[in-house]
Amino acid sequence: MTAPEGAAGAAPLDDSDALPGPLPGFAPDAAPPPPGARHRRFDLATAFDTTGRVRRPSWRALLTDLSAMAEGRVPPDDPADAAHPPDGRGRPVLVIPAFLTDDDYTWPMRDFLERHGFRCFGWNLGINWGPTPRLHEGLRARLAEVCGEAGGRVAVAGVSLGGMLARDLAHDRPAQISHVATMVSPITMPTASTIQPLFRLCAPFYSPSVDPRRLARPTAMPATAIYTREDGVVAWESCGPGVPGCEAIEVPGAHITVVRNPLALRALARRLAAD
Repeated sequence: MTAPEGAAGAAPLDDSDALPGPLPGFAPDAAPPPPGARHRRFDLATAFDTTGRVRRPSWRALLTDLSAMAEGRVPPDDPADAAHPPDGRGRPVLVIPAFLTDDDYTWPMRDFLERHGFRCFGWNLGINWGPTPRLHEGLRARLAEVCGEAGGRVAVAGVSLGGMLARDLAHDRPAQISHVATMVSPITMPTASTIQPLFRLCAPFYSPSVDPRRLARPTAMPATAIYTREDGVVAWESCGPGVPGCEAIEVPGAHITVVRNPLALRALARRLAAD
C-alpha cells in the first residue's frame, strides 16, 4: 500500500482496457459484475477496520512520508553496522513492488541486495494494482520461472502491498520459497490506511482467492517483517509485531522511502543471508 515513487518508468497500458474514472490507465482484468449479480468478491471487510479500534496514521504523518519521498530523505546509515555487511552468497530473491508501483520503485532495494551478494529478480508484471486475477496468477507463474532459473527455492520479499502478496504466495507455494520477508506491509488484519480510498477503487477487480485473514498465520518457512513507527501510510501495529513465527524488526524512517533506507535494507539482507 504505497503511493508511487518512480512508477513513471512503467510500460504503457492498453488504453482499450483502461478503467474510466479517477485512476487513469488502470487496466482491470475483467469488468466487475453488474449490481445485484451473485458473485464471490474480495472481502474488504477483512482487510480494513471499520470500528476505529485500529488507529489510522494521521494526515500529518502521511504528509511527512510524502515529503521524505520528495526530498529523498532517509535515516542516516550506521557506520559501525555498515562495517560488517551481510553476504548473500548468490541467494536468489524475488522482489514484489508496492501498490501502484512497478519494478522501477524496487530498483534501489534490488541494487542494494545485489551489491551484498544476492541474486535479485523483479516481478516483471508492470504496475502492482493489487491481487487482480492476472497479477495473482502471474505472480505464481513468475515464482515458478525464477525457481527454474535459480535451480531451487527462492526468497520472496515484498514492499507494502507487495509484502501482503508475498505472504499470500508463501501460504500457497511453500515448497518453492525459502524465506518470506515484508517491508512496511500490513499482516495482521484488519488494518487502517491513509490511502484506503485508492485501494477500495481497485478492490472490485481483485481475485476472491486472496484471503487477508490468513496473512498473519505462521508460514512454513522463515519469515521477517520490517516496520517503522513513523509510517504515514498504514498502521504500523499491523505490520509484524506479534505475528507468530515472524521476526519483526523496527527501523526508523518513512514508509514510502523504505526501499532506499539503508537500515531497513541491511536488516533485510542480514535476515536473508542467515538462511
